[in-house]
Amino acid sequence: MKNILKTGIVALIFAGFLLPVLLSGCYNETIDAVSKYNIQLPLYFVAKWREKHAPDTSTDYTDLNKYKEYRDNKEKIKSSSFYQFAYWIDSVRVGPGDPPPDSVQFEYVRYHLYYYDGGTIKKYLLGEFKNVRVKDYYRIPHVIPVPDEVAKVAEAITKKNPPDFYTIAEYGKIISGGSGYFPHIDSRFDVVVRFQLEL
Repeated sequence: MKNILKTGIVALIFAGFLLPVLLSGCYNETIDAVSKYNIQLPLYFVAKWREKHAPDTSTDYTDLNKYKEYRDNKEKIKSSSFYQFAYWIDSVRVGPGDPPPDSVQFEYVRYHLYYYDGGTIKKYLLGEFKNVRVKDYYRIPHVIPVPDEVAKVAEAITKKNPPDFYTIAEYGKIISGGSGYFPHIDSRFDVVVRFQLEL
């Protein structure tokens, strides 16, 4: 009985010294985890093609300062990355005598991201969709992850003043027949930026 009692006392003393050390590590990790959190900011674009022939391009510009979520949190941003990219077609009109819009197929639709870095233009492939059939993309978002090397570009952009960039939509040639002339194409693309904030 005395041996059990002694062993119990030794165990309690040992636990008294060890537990604060263990708990302090857990406590610090918990505080660190709570002081950092992620938010996702979707950037919405409506690309309007008017009186164009494929292949061709269109340009869109954005400044992150126009988004309230960014303005409200920019002082807390610890890191940022482009996360995913979505594209779909809202409406299409074709030229006279061309096949109907739902039969139109583009060789590809590519989106490039451009930004100025100290006077140098940097260009990255943000996303590419191959064999784009209008009927498959008509108001149906196609979502792809952003390549790793492009995801990291968000870090540089958010540190710029202003934090702005361009996206270039590049439509490939028509592979479904017809003139390739489009009086009207409205498409949508969204880029999601993931920010890690520190309180």
